[in-house]
This record gives sequence, structure tokens and C-alpha cells, in this order.
Amino acid sequence: MVRVFYAQKTQQLLNKIELSRWRQLLQDQITKTCQDLSDDWAKCAIGERIKLEGKTLKSIKDLSPEAKKLGYEFSVALQEHDSEHAVEIITQIEHLPTIWNE
Repeated sequence: MVRVFYAQKTQQLLNKIELSRWRQLLQDQITKTCQDLSDDWAKCAIGERIKLEGKTLKSIKDLSPEAKKLGYEFSVALQEHDSEHAVEIITQIEHLPTIWNE
């Protein structure tokens, strides 16, 4: 018989959302490709979170005002080649309780 111990820490690990794809892209030099990806809601950091949640974005109106703001700021940070600020924004996106307009 196998026993499984479930703890609050396990739940926190399961619920943690990490946008690892964009974190990896930002460790390298920001390129034109990164800038182009950040201009598309489905491919930017918000898009990565949408994909991790297993949902589909039908309209920008489906996103919360905070998610829209962070998505825009992320795109601007990449256009300005400011990877430090972009990582800060990714962290904020990861910590949003929801990105959906409810």
C-alpha cells in the first residue's frame, strides 16, 4: 500500500504559475522576434498564462483591466529592450489571482 501525504506546500507548488518560456527568452538578448511575439496577445506573457490555464482568448474584452495593462507594459518593455522591467512584469502577471474579466 502506498500512502500519499498531501500538504499545503504541495498545493502551493501545484498552483504556482510560472511563465518559464518568457523568462527563458528574456535571459537571452531581446531580439526583433521577441518584440514581434510580445505584440500578439496570444503569444505574449499573458498568452503564455492563458495557455498554462488551458483556456482560449476569444476577445481582449475577456481580460481583466489589470491583465490588459500588464500586457501592454510588457510589450513596451520589450520594445525598449528593458529585460529587467519585463521580468518584473512577468512576476506581476504570475501573481495575479485571475487574468479574466469576471
